[in-house]
Amino acid sequence: MEWKGLYALSRVKFSQIFKIMRVFTICMLVFVFGATASGFSQKQVVTLDLRQCDMSTLFQEIWKQTGLRFVYNDKDVASISRFDVKAESEAVEKVLEEVFAKTSLKCTFEGDVILVVVDKQRAIAADPVKKVTVKGRVTDETKSPLPGVTVVVKIPGATANTIGTSTDVNGKYELSWVDQKNVSLVFSFVGMETQEVAYTNQKEIDVVMKEETKALEDVVITGYFQRKKVSQTGSEVVVEGEELRKVGSLNLLQAISAFDPGVRTLENNEFGSDPNRMPEITVRGQKGFDLRGEADDSRTDPNAPLYIMDGIEVSAQTVYDMDMNRIAAFSILKDASATSLYGSRGANGVILITTVRPQAGEIKVTLNGNFNISIPDLRSYNLMEAREKLEYERLAGVYKANSYDGQAQKDIMYNDVLMEIERGVNTYWLSQPLRTSVNQRYSAFLEGGDEHFRYGVNLKYDNDKGVMKKSGREKYGINVYFSYDIAGKLIARNDVIIDDVKATNSPYGAFYQYAQMNPYERIYDAETGEMIREFDANGTVVRNVLVNSLLPNFSYEKYTQIRDNFQLQWWANSHLMFRGNIAITKQTDRDEAYLSPESVEFEGKTDASEKGSYTISNGNSVDLEGSLTVNYNNNFFDKLYFSLGLGTELQTSKSTDDGYVATGFLNDKLIYPSYALQFQKNSKPTGYFDKSRLVGFFGNANMNWDNRYILDVTYRTDGSSRFGRKSRFAPFWSVGAAWNINQENFWTGSGYMKLRASVGSTGSTNFSADQALTRFTYNSDNEYNGIYGAVVNAYGNPALKWQNVLKYNVGLDMSVWRNIITLNFDAYLERTENLLLNIDVAPSTGFTSYTENMGSLDNKGFEARLRLNLINDRQNDLSWNVTLSAAHEENKIRKLSNAMKAMNQEAMDIENNKGGSEVFRMYEVGRSQTALMLVRSMGIDPATGNEVYIKRDGSLTFEYDPNDKVEVGNTNPKLQGFFNSNLTWKGLNLYMNFGYEMGAKQFNQTLATKVEGADPKKNADRRVLYDRWKKPGDKAMFRRIDDQTPVYQSTRLVQKSNFLKLSSLSLTYDIPRDMLKKTFIERCKFTFSMTDVFRISTIKEERGTSYPFARTVSLGFNLTF
Repeated sequence: MEWKGLYALSRVKFSQIFKIMRVFTICMLVFVFGATASGFSQKQVVTLDLRQCDMSTLFQEIWKQTGLRFVYNDKDVASISRFDVKAESEAVEKVLEEVFAKTSLKCTFEGDVILVVVDKQRAIAADPVKKVTVKGRVTDETKSPLPGVTVVVKIPGATANTIGTSTDVNGKYELSWVDQKNVSLVFSFVGMETQEVAYTNQKEIDVVMKEETKALEDVVITGYFQRKKVSQTGSEVVVEGEELRKVGSLNLLQAISAFDPGVRTLENNEFGSDPNRMPEITVRGQKGFDLRGEADDSRTDPNAPLYIMDGIEVSAQTVYDMDMNRIAAFSILKDASATSLYGSRGANGVILITTVRPQAGEIKVTLNGNFNISIPDLRSYNLMEAREKLEYERLAGVYKANSYDGQAQKDIMYNDVLMEIERGVNTYWLSQPLRTSVNQRYSAFLEGGDEHFRYGVNLKYDNDKGVMKKSGREKYGINVYFSYDIAGKLIARNDVIIDDVKATNSPYGAFYQYAQMNPYERIYDAETGEMIREFDANGTVVRNVLVNSLLPNFSYEKYTQIRDNFQLQWWANSHLMFRGNIAITKQTDRDEAYLSPESVEFEGKTDASEKGSYTISNGNSVDLEGSLTVNYNNNFFDKLYFSLGLGTELQTSKSTDDGYVATGFLNDKLIYPSYALQFQKNSKPTGYFDKSRLVGFFGNANMNWDNRYILDVTYRTDGSSRFGRKSRFAPFWSVGAAWNINQENFWTGSGYMKLRASVGSTGSTNFSADQALTRFTYNSDNEYNGIYGAVVNAYGNPALKWQNVLKYNVGLDMSVWRNIITLNFDAYLERTENLLLNIDVAPSTGFTSYTENMGSLDNKGFEARLRLNLINDRQNDLSWNVTLSAAHEENKIRKLSNAMKAMNQEAMDIENNKGGSEVFRMYEVGRSQTALMLVRSMGIDPATGNEVYIKRDGSLTFEYDPNDKVEVGNTNPKLQGFFNSNLTWKGLNLYMNFGYEMGAKQFNQTLATKVEGADPKKNADRRVLYDRWKKPGDKAMFRRIDDQTPVYQSTRLVQKSNFLKLSSLSLTYDIPRDMLKKTFIERCKFTFSMTDVFRISTIKEERGTSYPFARTVSLGFNLTF
């Protein structure tokens, strides 16, 4: 049935969002403000004098005089004969009653809307033809009633379906029509999949409607249960896949911080754009001490969030390598009410990912392609050219000697370099290991099926070559999905994913090595043309780092992962649903690296058995996960919606790793471990075995009274083998409440307002599985009677407790002025108790420390997002919205172990003895774990060029003492966030995303290593020549240019770290569907995007020291046919 509304409604092309607003607004008016608003509308008066008018003219005149709007079916009023109307200051209700008295129509007042429908009793009385009546109830997948669903009778051969109705507040409907054959009912609702049900003389037809992917923003998915957004009490952000892909990032981990200010992607200043380095993200700050070594990975990151994909836990690596086009939506769960269902794994937040599911209908194929160019970004490098470098060496005293003969030799060396410069030698070493890479990504998705059986197959290929030569990450993948629905009662789904990834590291070495090469050195010999292997830097041999690029060196990591996820859902009745899930993930890893015996790393070695190396590491892991949940929901007292979910979950994980290093290769023609002469000296093959299990029992109750007051309670108990036998199980819980203020009678405006609050506890298990176990090593030196003795090498703690995070959160969600302004605000406090730390013990025990619950940490802050719908012109298909966001997070250490205090002292001892530019974190009770602890500085003494330090007592000294360190700032920003602009006009979309941070302070490593700590034998930042102290009286920021003593950690090298960056820019054109009607293409979209467009920062330092950053320009397409 085609519903029409007069004027204010009929001449607008409704978007999906507006339809949702209309349905819910009408429902609200009817059931909340019905009595008052309807009464006011009926009492409005009109004066009319119309001759031979039709219904449309009558409705128009009433609308002009009163502003009342009409919703009607044009077929219902088209058959009404013309009539006369005369009224003098009469009520609208009376006028319409008189007009409709001789027709089959009747009207209902609902606020300022008048619904004109056919009076069934009149129509049946006037028509002796036999009619049939069908009634029923429409619900969603959670069995909640759906009001406002359009139900239309589909009659074969009819040019339009004109008979229909809509469901009431309880999801019920009733329809009558003239009896005939092959009739069906079509159920449609905004955000739901349209369903068609054949009429076969049923008296009642109940329908369960399923969510469309594109309507996920109105649904809260917890991973175990699903409920309407109106009933949620937690702090959650839902992002659709279409919005995600506008960011232009290559993976979700890079893009996620563009949607929530509380999510921070930690910038890796060392590895830049290396495609083989995963970004690390935190949700609401760091809740643990990150004491990992270089060998540890994301699985033991104490601050990493939990990733759930289609109901099963996956690794950050899996998310990093997945196809972005497969993401239908993702959710960020943050507070206790949202994360407590995950118990011991939810402390750091939860990222829920829902993938695209096939739709019913004819076979459909979607092709996605992306071609991008990555350009090395070297804007942060400001190195000296050849002539500048030589002058710096002269001023630094490199060419000074204490004797006449020695000075003569130095002069010769200086003149030799000067002659090379005069010949034009000025080598730009930074370009040697780099390239502008052309990368490509493709995916194809085939889908089809009917209302019972659906299938989908996805293929992907992704080749990111990186900007360093011979590096890259190549991915292949296939995904096969099917689902089978038996009468809407039982649904079986199975998803098989196979991924194969190969990560290749560049044999050119670390990028900083090229930044250190002297620009006056040639790469190739001027006479022979051969590459020069080494240079003489004032008596020191410097290796040419390019030599390795000519050798058959290689280094790669490869893994193959197979995941199978099977789900079964059964609706026992309209209120009770069971769901079972079992998933298995198997992954094999293999890492290999070869260094030729001719590599510069082995120059100077004479023993052939130590030259050349082959490193191999093999890994295997199997993860099994199963869960069973039951969900009951029902309406009581016409106003109470109650939902109860219970479940259990079991996880088991087993992994093995082994490897070795073989050395002694005689040439590069026989590259295989069997051709090595030995294992690496003083080493042997390594092996590691890890096995852990986790079981959980959980329940959730959600109560919604009249869509006004919501209470949500969750309880979970987890048991894990990672903890001591005295603390195998631990409870986790949450209580959340919400108040939908806009549902109250006193709320008279449009939009909505919700207040939220929650409290609860969650945990974290991101650490090694064997910390509670005592481990032994057999010693061949301890032999007695043919039996070898074992010694303790790691002491387990059987009383080790679960790390627990107690979370408090209050929030406000509101939208006013017809959704022109939308605000989301959260304030939180998260207290980590039983923090796992190392405890020192006497060395005589055979080990130095063991793990204990001895730490406590507080995180607090706020998050705010403001969305402005500045333009919303549907007639001209023009819209523009802007989102502004800000977040503040700070932390404070409440309790520390003695081992952490000893670590502080050890760091100070190292610095006091050797100096150095690396700033060690200092952990002290009452301070932030990101506090910057340094010695205060008065600057450089103009008379001597030496630094003047401030001691703790305020006195001045030239002597550096690390015990004088005080807190001078924080590396964590005071404010961070993003703002974006989204402009759409007739298929064109321009999207820009900006990121910013302000208020942080940072110790500038470039100043410490490339300006003051610069080695005259290597190239350095230009400031080493122009900004250092040279003679008495100079007012300089940096020490004497000839001072090569260690650089100490003082406030002189601390700078404010504020930045603004245009993270991404994209321009998309979606060709209008009417232009594609005569083609076989259903949809055609083109996208142009750029990433890292610009970056403005208050701190000037080198970025991407081991692997440079890059800017990316890409062109993509999306075709569906």
